[in-house]
Amino acid sequence: MREQMQRSIAALWDAALSLTTDDTPADRLSGLVAAVTEAEAQLAGLRLHLLHEAKLAAAEAVIDEVRQSVRTTPAQATASLRLAQDLCDRFPLIGAALNDGSISLAQADAIVAGLRKLPGRLTRGELTRCEEEILQHVDTLGPSELRVLASRLVEIIDPDASDADDAKRLAREEVAAHRGRFLRLAPDYHGSMRITGQLPVSDAALLTAQLDALMPDASTYTSTGEAASRDARRADALVLLTQKAANTGTLPRHGGDRPQVHVTLDLDTLTTGLGRVGLIGADDIDGLPAGEVRRLACDAGIIPVVLGGPSRLLDVGRTYRTFTPGLRTALMQRDGGCAFPGCTATPACCEAHHIVPWWQGGDTRLGNGVLLCPHHHRLVEPDSLQSEASQWRVHLDPVTGLPWFTPPRHIDPARRPRQHRRFRLQQIRAGAPPDPDGGPPNADPPDVDPPDTELSDAGGPDLDDLIRRSAAIWGDGT
Repeated sequence: MREQMQRSIAALWDAALSLTTDDTPADRLSGLVAAVTEAEAQLAGLRLHLLHEAKLAAAEAVIDEVRQSVRTTPAQATASLRLAQDLCDRFPLIGAALNDGSISLAQADAIVAGLRKLPGRLTRGELTRCEEEILQHVDTLGPSELRVLASRLVEIIDPDASDADDAKRLAREEVAAHRGRFLRLAPDYHGSMRITGQLPVSDAALLTAQLDALMPDASTYTSTGEAASRDARRADALVLLTQKAANTGTLPRHGGDRPQVHVTLDLDTLTTGLGRVGLIGADDIDGLPAGEVRRLACDAGIIPVVLGGPSRLLDVGRTYRTFTPGLRTALMQRDGGCAFPGCTATPACCEAHHIVPWWQGGDTRLGNGVLLCPHHHRLVEPDSLQSEASQWRVHLDPVTGLPWFTPPRHIDPARRPRQHRRFRLQQIRAGAPPDPDGGPPNADPPDVDPPDTELSDAGGPDLDDLIRRSAAIWGDGT
């Protein structure tokens, strides 16, 4: 078997080296990359299968060799052994998909990690249904999104019981997070102190808001010639926070107000105070109990972003040239960070971009805005001196209101629109059907006036009235 594998690998190397003399290597190169990727997944599946067989055969020498291997860390070896058992015993459909190269090892690991979080009451048949459901999305979602979706599949197969499961899970996680909190400072004996720690999500959100309020702008480092990364500026913000607390005993202010934590909640949660509350910009966090949000309100301002219909944001557009704080909050809720496909920039380091530029008559409203990090903002900014086909183009889907990006012709000759995977995950969790074309329904930038709220259309109370009526429940954070 070893000789056969070596011959196959040698054949791939020969094919790869021959590309240097090929006049048109792009198609062949793409095919070889796809073949190697598929083979890599199949070999990973075979290795995990062999590890499981070794465990069943009580071949302790093989297991010990894996644990002691210098090619992986002990933690990685333990994780591989556990994954091998889960794929063979609990989630055979995921294991089969890995074995035939339909998914990568990273996707399989993420899916299993999410499926492990499903309620223990699920039957074998329900778990199989969960596997079948998640495998429908492996071609459109990456490992991070698949992990989140897998952990929330109970909402699809048993929506009636999912709310109760969520409440119990959040309560357990809240207790465990509080119990597991720690902060450790240790010298590295080279002039620095290494800081490691872990905080509950609510506490970490408050700390993040304080640090973002104090984080120096990158331009402030110009005089020193330092290209400070965001992590370095956050470290400086932590030092500034401790200095400010030591000198004045007061917390920092951001834009003349307390640092703010942005949360999302549906109308039921707004009016009853019961349910799960989401944190804007934290795609991999399931949510917070309403009680934790009330506690947060004691130390930082909370801006509730109310959703109408199937998680559709109520438009709060304005006619100003620059985006107001309210509009920016709406963009943060809708986009969750930089909306450019594949970018992981958080909302705090993003800028609001006019899809149709202000100088071309574009309005400053939610229907003409998108949240982008500075790099991608510069990338998609229209240039009147270049042709339309040579530039990135941004569209808002008139149905979902979510942004799509059409690449220039030199990146994709077909100019197929693409979208951030976090939006696809949101639509899947909301029960939206797959998009058969993989792109926005309309290729032209939509020109839609800010809609009235769905509540007003239904004859119900307006948003301000709802917030006033819910004040007795949410109160002032006490």
